[in-house]
Amino acid sequence: MVIAELNILRDSHDSMGRRFIEGTRYGKSLLQMVEGLLAQRTKFTGTSAETMLGALNNLVLTQKQWTEEEAIAHHKERIKAYQKDIQRIESKGIHHAELLPVPHSHEALFSQSEESAIHLLAAIEDVKMAIEKNRQELASSYLQQSKTAGKNLTAVADFYEGLYHSNEYSSYIQAKNLLSFLEAQIARFPNKNLDHLLVQIENLQLVPVETLRRSHLKSFMDQFRIADSGIQEKIKSQIGLLQQQVNYAMSTDIRGLQEHLRALISQFFAQKEGVLDFFNEEPITVLWPVDFELGRVEMFDFEIDLDLENQKINYTELDDAEEMLLLENLLHAEETTLQTIIERLRQLIMKSPKREINLLDHEFNYGLAEYYVLSEVELFSSEFSVSFVGKKDLNCRGRGTDYFLKGAPCFVIGLKKEK
Repeated sequence: MVIAELNILRDSHDSMGRRFIEGTRYGKSLLQMVEGLLAQRTKFTGTSAETMLGALNNLVLTQKQWTEEEAIAHHKERIKAYQKDIQRIESKGIHHAELLPVPHSHEALFSQSEESAIHLLAAIEDVKMAIEKNRQELASSYLQQSKTAGKNLTAVADFYEGLYHSNEYSSYIQAKNLLSFLEAQIARFPNKNLDHLLVQIENLQLVPVETLRRSHLKSFMDQFRIADSGIQEKIKSQIGLLQQQVNYAMSTDIRGLQEHLRALISQFFAQKEGVLDFFNEEPITVLWPVDFELGRVEMFDFEIDLDLENQKINYTELDDAEEMLLLENLLHAEETTLQTIIERLRQLIMKSPKREINLLDHEFNYGLAEYYVLSEVELFSSEFSVSFVGKKDLNCRGRGTDYFLKGAPCFVIGLKKEK
């Protein structure tokens, strides 16, 4: 019932036959509704009524695209309306104002913003469904009718065009622009940083601290960023799937092939004598140069038993010059590593307050090579003094591998005093 009728859970299988049960948008909305009932949040009707009427008025107001002249004329009318409202306030008092915002309580406004944030995150699933639906419709159009190779090159562009014209995705882009910190994006609100707004609300003590602590708004921006990354990954996966489907449609264009064959055969029948004379004079031959023995041919069998010939392994020896060059390069690499370790040791000692380092708490960055050099540092440089301090289990980090030395001798290394 929860899968087929209520659509709270989604049942799916992958290519390996494994079954997955995951929540749908309706399931998430049900959990949020139950959470709201258990939390016993106060419901405010004033902000809900204002949101409802504002949405309906915007619906009537934004039925057409504004031109520049219409937008300027609309603002001039609003300016006249505000001037009249100022006159009403000056003559009759503040209670006769018609254009002032309705004074809601702090708790009502905070609750309304939290419900809107929850609704926005729940609508992300609709955006993903719109992306997938756009891909399905476009792929269906390519599979149902024959298209040229040139037309198939525009599949990705057609996908983006259909996506940007969908109501769900265009609404998501509006929300993303409203939440953007960039000044070039819709600068409709003076402060769009939700975290800063919550800090100001807490500092001004506009709502109880417990309400802020339990609020979904504290993690909203992180969840929105995760949702945005999910939408971008959804777009990439759907484009990849669309390209595979278009490639399949081009490779298996049976309808187009039938049309070409029908036209070709009809021409053959219309010019039957000429076609027969042509093939009699110019018989079709296929030249297949073969430099290997043909194996056994079996129909409907994807496995062919062939004995592989054993190939002798040839060993290519290095000449004297190549071997010398190889040894010189290895020696140069070792000397470079040695100099790097010695120079790092010198810098660490100079920065140390005691002008010495202890291998018991030293951080190894060059793996076993660094421990070998530091444990025998007197062999590589005469400027250091060494004293044994004990044994310890050391962890030497290497490139991609950590080495664990059990009971390794450790020393205190310092610079010799100049005489």
